[in-house]
Order: sequence, then structure tokens, then C-alpha cells
Amino acid sequence: MIEGLRHELLAGDRLGDLLAVCGEQQGLTARQRVELERLERRRRTSVALPQSLAAAFAETRSHCLAAWEEARRRDDFALFSGPFAQLLKLMRERAQALKLSDDPYDALLDEHEPGMRRSRLEPFLQLLGQRLRTLVPQLAERTRRYRDLLPRGAYSEPRQWQFCVSLLGDMGFDFARGRLDRSTHPFTIMAGDDDVRLTIRASADDPLRAVFATLHEGGHALFDQGVPRELHGTLLADTASMGMHEAQARLWENHVGRSAAFWRHYFAAFQATFPQLLGGLDARTFQRTINVVEPGLNRVAADEATYNLHVLVRYELEIALLGGDLAATDLPEAWNERYRHNLGVAATTPREGSLQDVHWALGEFGYFPTYALGNMYAAQLVDAYGRERDLDAELGRGDLGSLRSWLALHVYGHGAELPPEALIAQVTGRGLDVEPFFARLERRVAELE
Repeated sequence: MIEGLRHELLAGDRLGDLLAVCGEQQGLTARQRVELERLERRRRTSVALPQSLAAAFAETRSHCLAAWEEARRRDDFALFSGPFAQLLKLMRERAQALKLSDDPYDALLDEHEPGMRRSRLEPFLQLLGQRLRTLVPQLAERTRRYRDLLPRGAYSEPRQWQFCVSLLGDMGFDFARGRLDRSTHPFTIMAGDDDVRLTIRASADDPLRAVFATLHEGGHALFDQGVPRELHGTLLADTASMGMHEAQARLWENHVGRSAAFWRHYFAAFQATFPQLLGGLDARTFQRTINVVEPGLNRVAADEATYNLHVLVRYELEIALLGGDLAATDLPEAWNERYRHNLGVAATTPREGSLQDVHWALGEFGYFPTYALGNMYAAQLVDAYGRERDLDAELGRGDLGSLRSWLALHVYGHGAELPPEALIAQVTGRGLDVEPFFARLERRVAELE
């Protein structure tokens, strides 16, 4: 109902008339013009979509999400495939209604990464995949001896929670303007300028999942809380794209949370949280074990090197699903085929395979590639920071605030004012570039040896 009302307001003639009048006014600031462009973009989307389709998509997505939750709980893909097939049908209709080119995927991709097209994205992803499929076996061999150094056991979930809350506070998250909760799949939502909520999940046998989820979702939340007050209440109180938003999350998760410097400071507190299990480790051994490169089944828990291959699998599958080359019922089999090709592994249950992510249950095709784009942007931002500051020295003394302040100035402060590549070029001096990612990946493995 709410989605239908929103659609009616955006597509209505009154808003169209108001936009026309505003567009003719003299003396508008650059920010005001960008805000008008963003509102016109939202209006074009609503005008292109019949109200009945917008309402049906919202309702079907809600049913699909509930089915995904139940299917995950019971580890039964059949409970999800029917509702997903219905949602997939509406996604195809939506892509056709929003058509930006001859490729229906472009319209869905553009919702998450404005201006990006499949014709540009696919060569980038294919190049990334080719290089990683060659590199990952080499890195896996170099880090193999550090496997299984983290003791297995029952890591208290309340203690994990305590550590994560403290870490989030150190990052600069303002608990007076947000909160941390648990969910089936970690996420962050900006419910309002002063209401930013993030969730994590804990695993009794692997405390690092909660820690990395905190760093990842905390990176999202810091951006949302870091948007300047003067942008609050405007359409610029947002990010330029999901790729840029994911860059914030992946920067904290990987370039902070996987670094030796970070754990030189934080390992003592982590060890004190689980003294019986971690008492025999030191910071260097611990940092080695968390950076082992090992192809696995889970995207969220993936190491830095294999993560983009998980993204490539999902991209290839959603292209096939949208194009009608893959039926919803055949997704688990196709999932395993793509995983064997890209990572050399296959899921034995739906929960660890095609049911592991919530995105498709929400109708979010075109989202997964933004993770790969975010990984590239994150490496570029850290390189730019390193030209001005000594990040390792700061992390080694537990200073997370200097990095946050720099990001607030160079990234958060712009909100959605600049397109993503214009922003990254302004901050780093170059547009989208894969080389910093590969250079930092090599550095991460080299410092383990």
C-alpha cells in the first residue's frame, strides 16, 4: 500500500509541474541542481512503472522474503523456488518497463550503480575473474600452512557481542543515533538521518564472522552517520552508488580488519575475551590464520582473494535468470556448476548454497556486482590515504578515528553530490582501477610470510 502511494506521488502530474518550474529558476546552487536531477531520476522510474506493477512487486517481494527465511530455516530450496519464480517474473517485467538499452539488465544495474552498463561491467568482471582464477591457487598454496591455527570450540556468543559493540564504538559509531542488533543476514539500514541500524550474526565455532560483519556493516553505518548535517532532509543525504557504499564496508573489513597493525592492538582484547581458547596464540599467528586464502562456499565469510569470485558466480546466475535461460527451480544445480568452475567447490545443502544470500529474495538484481566495484574503490581509497598518512602506525596504536575523519572529509561529506567514478577520481587521481586491489592483495599475503 505504501509503495503504491509513493509511486502515485512520484509519477503524478503535480510533481512533474513542480520540477519543471524549479528547473527554470535562476541562481540554483550546484547541489540544488544535483538534487533536482536525483528527484527527476526517481520520477522517471515511477512514470515508467505501472502503479499496479510497483505494488505487486512490493507485495511479492515481501512474500518471497518470508519464504526465504523459512526455506533457510528448514534448509529446503523447494519452499523458496515458487515465490522466487513469481518475483523473477515481475523482475523481468520491471526490467522491460525501466528499459535503458537493448539489455534488460542495464535497468536493474543502474538502480544500484547509476551510469554503469553491462557492456562496461562484464569485461571488468571477466578480467577480474580470469586473474583471480589463476592467482587464487597460488595464494592458497602460499598460505596453506596457516590453516586451522584458530582453535575450534564454543566461543560464547554474548562475549562475541560484547567485543563487537566495543569495536563498533571505537570505529566511531554513535549509539545515540543508531543501534546494533542480530539478524539472519547482516545488513545496515538508514531509517532516518539520526536512526542508522546495523545487524550482525554470531557463530559459536567461528567468532571472526561476527567481528568482520561488525567492521563491514560498521563501514556502511559510519557513512550514513557521517553525511553532513547540511545535507540532512535532502536527496543528497545518500551515497553516489552502492559500489561506493560497499567500498566503505570493504575498506574497514579488509584493509583495517585483516591488517597486522590492527591486530597488534586488538588481539590482546580479543584474547582476553576468550582466554581459554586463544590463550596459546599470539597476534602474528592469529593474523596469519585469518588471512588464509582458501576457496569456500560462503560469500560473507570469504577471504579477500576469493570474495570477488563469489560475486562473479552470482552475476552470471542472475544474468541467466533474468534472460530466461535458467529457471528458478534449476538454480541449486546451476549454482554448484558455477561454483565448481570459479572456486572448485560445491554446496551439499541449499542453506550453504543458493539460499545463503537475501538479495534475490528482495528482488535486488544488479546489486552483487557493486561488491566487486566496492572492493576496487576501497583499495584505491586506502592507497590515497597512505599517500598522506601512516595507516599501519595509526592502527597499531588503536587509532581508528583518523581514518574515519579522513573519509568524512573526502567521501561522506559529498553525500550523493558526485557520480561514483568522479568522486573516486577526485580523491585518488584515477577512475576505476583494479591494480591497487591486486597490489594490496599481494602485500597482505607477503606480510604473512
